[in-house]
Amino acid sequence: MSPLDQIGDPLRIVTTAVTPVVMVSATAILVSGVNARYLAVSDRIRTLAHEYRASDITTERRTNIQQQILVFHRRLQLVSWASRILYVALCCFIAVALLICLSTWRQMLTIVTLPIFGLGVTMVGTAVILQLLEVQASLKTIALEAEEIMRDAKFNPS
Repeated sequence: MSPLDQIGDPLRIVTTAVTPVVMVSATAILVSGVNARYLAVSDRIRTLAHEYRASDITTERRTNIQQQILVFHRRLQLVSWASRILYVALCCFIAVALLICLSTWRQMLTIVTLPIFGLGVTMVGTAVILQLLEVQASLKTIALEAEEIMRDAKFNPS
């Protein structure tokens, strides 16, 4: 048997390895978006904390900031977990691509390839759910911020 017959068709191997590589790219885009959310939320916490420490704010505003910080803290936890999970998914997809390439020499490695790929997809799905929860929590902080302003506003239909 020729060495090419033993390792299989190289084109088939490359074609098979493309799927996890595409998933790596897609997951990397998600990681970038999640990291941007993390930075935005943490910057907002810093801004509110700076405002909270100012001596010239009202007690009402101070209470509003405290409530917002609690929600922002929860959002930061959700985004942080989404980021970690996406990095695990990236590792899974990279491992699958490597296992596909290595499975040409060891048939046994093909058995673990699909479960690891499935784990990666599950991780991406979990991170997406965490992001949805974070978006839901962001509505609470916006409502808290708007509540203070809308309480003093009068409707003017002009």
